[in-house]
Amino acid sequence: MYNDSVTISRWQHWRELNRQLWRLGLIGVATLTLMRALLLWVNVPTPLDASQGEVFDAFWMGLRFDAKIMAVLLGPWLLIATALLPLPRYLIAAWRRVWLAWAVAIMALVNVLALINHFFFGFYQGPINALIFGLFEDDTQAVLETVWSDYPLVPLVVALVGMTGTQIALMRRGRRRARAPLGPARATLLVVVSLVALIGLGRGTLGTFPLREMHMSVSGNAFVNDLVPSGPQALYLAWKERGVDAIGSDDPESGLTRFGFASPQAAARALGWSQVDTPGEVRERMQRTTPERPAAAARPPHVVVSVMESWGRRPMDFDDPAHNDLLGHLRPWVEDKADYFPHALSAENGTHPSLEGMLLDTPISPLTQSRHGYHRFSTSVALPYERAGYRTVFLTAGSTQWRNLDDALKRQGFDEVLGENAIRERFPEARGSTWGLYDEWMFRYGEALLQEAEANGEKVMLVMLSITNHPPYRIPEHYDPAPLDVSRLGDALAVSPAFGTSILETYQYANDSMGRFLNRLEDAGLMDHTLFAATGDHNSRSLVRYPDAHDLFDQFGVPILMWIPPRYRGQGEARTEDWASHRDIFPTLWAHSLSAAEVPWMGRDLYAPTTSPMALTFNRQDGGQGLAIGAAGAVTHLADPTFYRWSQGVLHADDSPSPALRDQARHARARMALEDWRIRREALQAEHTETH
Repeated sequence: MYNDSVTISRWQHWRELNRQLWRLGLIGVATLTLMRALLLWVNVPTPLDASQGEVFDAFWMGLRFDAKIMAVLLGPWLLIATALLPLPRYLIAAWRRVWLAWAVAIMALVNVLALINHFFFGFYQGPINALIFGLFEDDTQAVLETVWSDYPLVPLVVALVGMTGTQIALMRRGRRRARAPLGPARATLLVVVSLVALIGLGRGTLGTFPLREMHMSVSGNAFVNDLVPSGPQALYLAWKERGVDAIGSDDPESGLTRFGFASPQAAARALGWSQVDTPGEVRERMQRTTPERPAAAARPPHVVVSVMESWGRRPMDFDDPAHNDLLGHLRPWVEDKADYFPHALSAENGTHPSLEGMLLDTPISPLTQSRHGYHRFSTSVALPYERAGYRTVFLTAGSTQWRNLDDALKRQGFDEVLGENAIRERFPEARGSTWGLYDEWMFRYGEALLQEAEANGEKVMLVMLSITNHPPYRIPEHYDPAPLDVSRLGDALAVSPAFGTSILETYQYANDSMGRFLNRLEDAGLMDHTLFAATGDHNSRSLVRYPDAHDLFDQFGVPILMWIPPRYRGQGEARTEDWASHRDIFPTLWAHSLSAAEVPWMGRDLYAPTTSPMALTFNRQDGGQGLAIGAAGAVTHLADPTFYRWSQGVLHADDSPSPALRDQARHARARMALEDWRIRREALQAEHTETH
């Protein structure tokens, strides 16, 4: 049939489409490989704790995933063209004409995602993940303004157009060259080989099992593993991750199963709990009672928690009061007055997930923004204070509509949710930047609120969320920074000295504002009956790199600062050398501000001794959820653990973990499973009640 003139014309269309498709696929793979090399060159840690062979493996595996992506994006076009071969000639001719527009769109998409991944990696120290969807869930206009001010958008658009135009020109090059006709056998073979190759590349292999996410782990070094996914692949994984974040299954025990437990009783027994023969008995054990505190019963203290934007622990290593002052007026509180816990981790790696982790103890996020957010969860940290008659307030320097905080937190036991509008009403002279008001105004409002509560005989539980230490990193015009020297960061500095200095300025300003707030409360006589805790919502972005497995502590590290007045401390002593996390903050505050009160089981009291303390968080690393660090080492991806051991203060991948580290992993996995079960059960039970 290949000698028929009409069939030959159809065949010519198919053959040219096939040629351009394969050429464009190779161009796409080459582009993503070059972007991977650029990522390595710009972000490689010094020294890189990985062999050249491991880096090669990352590039090879990345190339395979890139080929898979290009085959998935382009392959269906050839499959349809093949199906059109027996049909009227004008159909495949029209299909080929539309092909050019599709090729331009696909390459523009691939290039955009590659560029986004490059800058995302520089900011978040890892490839695109579910945090990228914050563009639509945060204040989108503020995000776009930040991107416009901090990134060279115009040159990037020019580069995008240039890249895409060059790729399309290379694809079409030589399209008019005459080709020798193929006989039926060779033509059929070309069709079969092309389709089989596309299907093989789309699966990543011709073997039984397709190329999957599990194959991205090519090294014990997290940075090397992060080189594998390109922008398109990383976005796909982020979309999948976001789907996992939802409640998903109607089975409340699905999380238990994922973590390897057949029932909540089995998870409870793994923690050493006895007399837990039914789910009800497990739920009872997941409620605790605080110690009797005569001082708290006689005079309930105020409770204040300050969640500081991007207050990461790592920059504290470069603090120098004489030359690189990162604390300002907070210094006396960190060094002497209060208790500073340097070995602490954030609950999650983004502001909103960390807030939900800290305030609701949920491993499932976003929870309050889903349909399940209309339910009040028993794990809300505000509820014990609400039951004790406290006025519960959430105060932010930004908008209360960010992530729907106003409605969401009021459902969780906060009487008031206040933001920049309330602050401006009290302080019309307040000034700010892209994301809201400067932190000093939030602290001034918080001070006034506590003063008024004191005068009215109220007891207050106040949670504050700052915003200044965030891109575009601007301080008030009137603020005169204490001495800063960005060169003190040495090779750890990940940005230009000028940009690094602007980040240090907002870091210092935020801490200084908090220190002045504490000083004013102390001068007013409030600190002798006010419990105070401060921490960062997540690590410090952009300023320093956290590229390696041995940097897990720095990558998720945040300070925790606690002030428990002596009269409320009892016999407790600060365990400042213990590993801790966000999830320990409210259990500590409950234990010293509420006497014999019922509270949810989470975290621990940082002023009470414990066996084998560890920091357990909901962070994702090595392809899965859950991170636990303790004296025995670290464990990530608790459902399928990756182990790390300590060696001279540095974490190294460990294929033969010690019994102590395995026990830490088992304990962490059981806790995570029960916490997942608790949240799922309450969310699904509430949904069932509302629909029946």
